[in-house]
Amino acid sequence: MVGESSGGLSVRREAILKIIVGEYVASATPVASEGIAYNYPLGISPATIRSEMTQLEKEDYITRPHVSAGGIPSDKGYRYYVEHLIGETELPEAEQNAIRQLFHPIEPELEEWICLTAAVLAQRLKSIALVTSLQAAECRLKHLDLVTLHEFLALLILVLRGAKLKRQLLSLEQGVSQDELTVIANRLNVVYEGLTCSQIEAQKIELAPIEEQITEAIVRIMEAEDRQLYKELYLDGLRHLLSQPEFAKSKGKTLGLVEMLEEKSALIAILSSLRNEAGIQITIGSENKEEALQEYSLILSQYGGEMRGAIGVIGPKRMPYDRAIATTLYLSSVMTDLVSQIHV
Repeated sequence: MVGESSGGLSVRREAILKIIVGEYVASATPVASEGIAYNYPLGISPATIRSEMTQLEKEDYITRPHVSAGGIPSDKGYRYYVEHLIGETELPEAEQNAIRQLFHPIEPELEEWICLTAAVLAQRLKSIALVTSLQAAECRLKHLDLVTLHEFLALLILVLRGAKLKRQLLSLEQGVSQDELTVIANRLNVVYEGLTCSQIEAQKIELAPIEEQITEAIVRIMEAEDRQLYKELYLDGLRHLLSQPEFAKSKGKTLGLVEMLEEKSALIAILSSLRNEAGIQITIGSENKEEALQEYSLILSQYGGEMRGAIGVIGPKRMPYDRAIATTLYLSSVMTDLVSQIHV
């Protein structure tokens, strides 16, 4: 039990760290070496456990409220646990069936599915659940029109996939007639139809100066639309989070989070970073760029296909990561199956 594991810690320290995380998640109280020695048959003395915990503290995997106190997992300790020590991340079949049964009586309405998903996730994990509506992963150009308003002023009309219409006035650098604008629009439609803004930028075609100006405007509009991914956001479970021991008596820890949830823009920015992320995304404590989230952990996943949404949970750093990951992933798969029935 003294060899080194693939994660970098010795097998013995891994075993002790895993116990500390599990005990702290369950109790929210520091974990003492004597308790580990008494409750777990590690085959080593309490003195050896204390020595190993001291080393874990030096390497910043655990912290202690004071010298004689037990150990508390640090952000680094939780990260090591998630990457190297976590157990099975699949919900038991009985739980999977129970969750699916909840969706059967509901008519095929996306908003109802979203609200139910948020409620189930919040209730089962006793944390804040967030679920977004569906939106194209990246908007695509369906059609563009150019309408002259004045010799040097035109209206750019963009139709994006999903029946979204965007308009923008363009101050042209040269005078252009309606016939000339129609020719330009027809040419750009042939080249850009069905493309994302990044694909439009990557096109290797020769453009006249006015076509470059129009293309730049198209890209700016589409980039702004992409930044609004996940703008329809459903939240549930704040009451569950506020009842957790570490937050129940500390309004200071929760005020910033509540303000961020009410304003939503920071959460939407975080969710937008999911666009090219597959599987599960986990940020723990100080790994979160938003100060209001640095007392929490955030677990996120996507659902859907070409049209995507996000599912996630915001909870205390001492959340049961194996269960949280398994529940989030399973609900993502349920939602993906459900929306495939109405978006075929």
